[in-house]
Amino acid sequence: MNLTLELDEHPTPEDFRRVLDGVRAFNRTQTGNERPRTVAYFLRDADGQIVGGVQGSLWGRSTHIDGLWVDEKYRGRGYGAKLMKAIEEYANAHAHPLVYLETASFQALPFYEGLGYEVFGELPEITTGHALYFLKKEL
Repeated sequence: MNLTLELDEHPTPEDFRRVLDGVRAFNRTQTGNERPRTVAYFLRDADGQIVGGVQGSLWGRSTHIDGLWVDEKYRGRGYGAKLMKAIEEYANAHAHPLVYLETASFQALPFYEGLGYEVFGELPEITTGHALYFLKKEL
């Protein structure tokens, strides 16, 4: 067998799809679970423009929060918490009660802790002077 190791500093989504498909096929044989399914809630202004949103990936009994964002001019008004509550309720109603996410020390750690998330891991110096926190919440 003659295999080569090749660096690609700009891999295409199609090439990496082969890797993901391989991982997901293996996971399916081990767990019986299909690939993660994404769901999202969006916050829109009067013109229909997205000014916030949250996306989660449902898999097994878990929901990974892929991202949460609220435009700066709408922050501090509870929209982030409303988005999180909405996706948590959806996840719980669809049998995905373990919610987990990552946030950096310069992002929203106190926000998530205020929503009942607890830190279960920390990766210090993810970038100079900042840590990455791993949080979870059982609904």
